[in-house]
This record gives sequence, structure tokens and C-alpha cells, in this order.
Amino acid sequence: MTEALLIGMGQYDDPSFPSLTAPSQDTEALQELLRRPDIGASRAYDVMQLQHPTLKQLRETIETFCTLRDPDETTLIYVSGHAIVNDQGALFFPCRNTQQSHLEETAYPLSELKAELEACRSQKQVVILDCCFSGTFTQGMIAAQDFDAIAQDFSSNRRALLTSPTSIDYSTEHKLKARSTYTQLLLDALETGMADGSANRPLDGTVDVTELHAYITAHLQDTSPALAPNLYSTADGYRIVVVYAPYLDFRKQVRSLAEQGEISLVGHNILEEQRIRQGIPQSIAIAIREDALLPHRQQMEKQRQYDRILEQVSQSPLSDNMRAELLQLRQVLGLSENPFATAPLPATVMEQEAQNTAPETLPPVEIVPVEPQVETETQLETSGNRLTQFLRNRRLLRSSDSEIEPANDRISQYLQERNIPLPLVLGLGSLFVLGLFGAILWSLFQPFPGSRPQIADAEGWFNEGIRKAQAGDRNAAIQAYTQGLNLSPTPANRAANLYYNRGIEYANNGNIEQAISDYTEAIRLDPALADAYFNRANLVAKRGDRSGAIKDYGSAVRLYQQQNNPEGQRAAQEGIRALRGVNP
Repeated sequence: MTEALLIGMGQYDDPSFPSLTAPSQDTEALQELLRRPDIGASRAYDVMQLQHPTLKQLRETIETFCTLRDPDETTLIYVSGHAIVNDQGALFFPCRNTQQSHLEETAYPLSELKAELEACRSQKQVVILDCCFSGTFTQGMIAAQDFDAIAQDFSSNRRALLTSPTSIDYSTEHKLKARSTYTQLLLDALETGMADGSANRPLDGTVDVTELHAYITAHLQDTSPALAPNLYSTADGYRIVVVYAPYLDFRKQVRSLAEQGEISLVGHNILEEQRIRQGIPQSIAIAIREDALLPHRQQMEKQRQYDRILEQVSQSPLSDNMRAELLQLRQVLGLSENPFATAPLPATVMEQEAQNTAPETLPPVEIVPVEPQVETETQLETSGNRLTQFLRNRRLLRSSDSEIEPANDRISQYLQERNIPLPLVLGLGSLFVLGLFGAILWSLFQPFPGSRPQIADAEGWFNEGIRKAQAGDRNAAIQAYTQGLNLSPTPANRAANLYYNRGIEYANNGNIEQAISDYTEAIRLDPALADAYFNRANLVAKRGDRSGAIKDYGSAVRLYQQQNNPEGQRAAQEGIRALRGVNP
């Protein structure tokens, strides 16, 4: 349903940009939820996360992500970090290597994101910015009207923009927490499904951008009334569905039992039985119940507030002016219009809608045994053996970008590591002693049979893995690639190739799930790695997931086309035709 790219930017080389704690935690938690098929993506690897990228990494990842989207997909891009508006009214996202003195040249502009989304084939696009919004460093915070102009230009009838509050109170306090306030409310809305039905929308098991914004706004104002998030779009853009809303039947039952403002003892027992039968975590069930009761409790508190004021002023006869003010106070508080009677609280808008539609109390849930689904392998069928042969031969090893530099001789290396200088002038006796010493060192440094080679960097382990793979020793190749991945730091492109090559060896060993996991990680690190999409499609097809394989083949086709690789493009197209049963 939703294809998501989650970008966290909280670490910066330039100390002018304050480091932020929240982005890493926010993106990881959001990825975990969006990967649930009952909430977001149909496949876990359709939700990608990018942490603290450079400008080049961010630009390439967004470009590839937008290129691979299909028209019927919902495209979600989430950004957590700093957002700065320059003097010309353009908004930029500072990256890890952004320089404050050269903001326009080294930061990612919102206008470029807009251009990528304009070219994107997806017809439903949602962008969420949970950022520290500011103007240039000399101006401080941006004016609300300036940001409104930027946001309205960015949004459209197929694109919605949601943002955290742009006030300085939010930027300086909430983004320095372990998790930002705005994203925490976003996570609550997704995990409980309680955003479903907000903004006078019906309960239908989905959450659109308007419902999501209404839920976050209501809960943010409950704790921080001065903070106001924003939603920008036009026409149908306000109805773009972002996620599924889980626990629909349970939430309906809770709302039905909470109509009177409290849930009775019997009602609590009904909900507990429903919770157990449906396998809902207790913490989630409690959050759903408390959320359903929140509007009633807020109204009761407002009524008590009004009653206290009325008691204070009623000690003397009420003037006409005081009566008018009391009436105005009740209107502000959302109470009934009678300023002299504490009638039962009026139903909220949501309750009135529920009463108008006369929802019926749900019958008890019956436990229905579910037969486990057994995945069947889907064989790729073609009219000939060209595709089959290609699939067998396609898993090519990623070659090294550079040769390994020859190691120094062991005596020199030993002496250098210990800061022992070679004598400038050696006598015959010294040469003899040194020669004997060298022979001893040479014998000591010889590896024992079966011992691991002395390799100190990822490049060396990468090449060692290739040698082992070419020698047919798959397990040794896997170990070598793993050794390279365990080193830190490893450049992203090198790590991507290490995962890719290790995925090949796992696939050759029959470990399909681990191979798919490695190809997915390679794609995360290098979104333009077309071969990883192709190989993952092969394995997904073998696992029986035709639609998933076709999707990956389609991504490979577009990337091969961009990279001017007609052979790869034709092979991926043949894979699609084979899965669809179409003769070439």
C-alpha cells in the first residue's frame, strides 16, 4: 500500500548546526510500524530508512526512490532534522556535509524534492516534515506567512504536506528529546489506529492525511496548546490514504461502550474478552480505551471549570453584562448555551455522527481457527530456456573497484610498527644478526594451515570473498564478506557490494531468506543497484510471490534503462513476461 522513504538527519560535520537526538529514534520507530502489513507496506523492504546522509547520498536516494514508484502506490517521504529558509524564501535541508556558509550549494532544497515528485509516477504523495524550522541564522525563526507560501507552492491535488509546528518553542525543545513530540503522536496514531474517524470521517479501517492531521492536532493541543502543526494540500489531496488502521472491530466496540462518557464494569470485561480473542497487546487496548474516553473527560473538565467560575460570581446578583460573558465563556468552552444550568454535556461531533448512523453493538467475536498458509514455489515458465539460462548466470560477483596494494615485507612492517629504525650503515656482523633475526621473524609470521589471512580493511575482505567464491568455497566467501561488514566504518558503496555478494553465496547455499535480506540491505545502501533488484526478484518468484517479483523486476527494468544496460533491461522484462504467462 505505502512505499516509504524515512530520512533522519541529526548529525552534522559543521558545528553551526546543532546535533539532534530525535531523528535516529524517530525514523527507526516509524520504519518498524510502517513495515507492518496491517498498517503500511505489503512488504517490509518497501519501507527504506536513510540516516545522516551526505548531500550526494540524499540526492541519489530520493531520485531513485521516486523513479521506482508505480501510479497506484502511495508514496510517503518523511524527513526529520533541520529545515532552513534563506533570504530568498527557499527552504533547504542541511545534510551531514552541509556548510552553513554555503547553504544553497551544500544543502538539499525543497524545490528539488518537488521536481522529483512531479516526475514521479505515483498519483498519491505524502510528505511529512518533522523539523526544526528556522530562517537564516541572522534572522532566527521564519515568519508563518513565509512558510505558508512555500508549503502551498509545494502541495497539489495529488500531494499533501504535513509539518510539525514551526514555532521556536517546538524547535528548541521537542527535537532534542530521544523522540520528538510530533512523531510520537504520529506513532501513536498509527499503532492504535485511533486517527481513523477523526475530522468527522467515518470509521473505515484507513487513515487519510486529514484524519492524521486532526488526531495529532487534538492531542498536541491537549498537552501544548500553543503548538499547532500544519497540513497543506488541495482538492483530493486532503483524502490521500496514508495507512491502514488496525483493530477496527475493537475500536468500534470501545466507542460504542464509551458513548456515555465512562465504560462500566461490564463493559470493561467485554473489552478484555475481545482483546484476548483478537490478540491485541494490553498496552494498545488501554491506549485505545483512554483515547476514546478523552473527549468526554475534556468536556467534563471544562464543565467543572465553568461551574467553579459560576459559583464564584453567583455570590452576588448577576448583571446583564455578566450573563453575556458567562454565555460567551460556555461557547468558548464548547458547552451548552444555557449559562445558568449545568445540563448534561452535549455530545461531541463524533458522537452525534455515530448517533445519526445508529451503529449497532457488535456481537461477540467467535474464535475461528485459521489454517496456516503454505507457500508454494512458483516455477518460471518460458517458451525457451534463454531466460532460465540467464537467471542461472545472472548472479555475477561485484568486481573490485581497485586492486589490493601489495603488503610490505614482514621485517619492514614489524620494524615500522615498533618504531625500530634500520641502521644507515651495517657491518657484516650486524647484517648476519639482522638476517638471522629476519629469518626468525619470517617463520613466526607465516600463517598456520587453515588460519585466516591477515586482512585489515573491508576492501581486503571483499577481494578475499571473491577469491573464495571463485574457488567454489561458498562458506569461506560468506565469512570473508561478513568480516568486511563487521569493520567500521565501511563506505556505503563498498558495504552495498559486500551485502550483494554475500547474498549471492547465501542463495547458492539455498538460504533464500538470508539472501533476500542481504539484497534488501544492499538496495538500502545503494538504491540504484539494479542487479540487487533483479536477483531479489528471482528469489521472491521462487518463494511464490509473483506480484512481489514482478514489482522488483519492474524496478530493475527502469534502473537498467537509466543505466543504459539493454541486456539487463531485456532480461528483467522477460522475467515479468514469464511470471505473467506471456510469450516473448
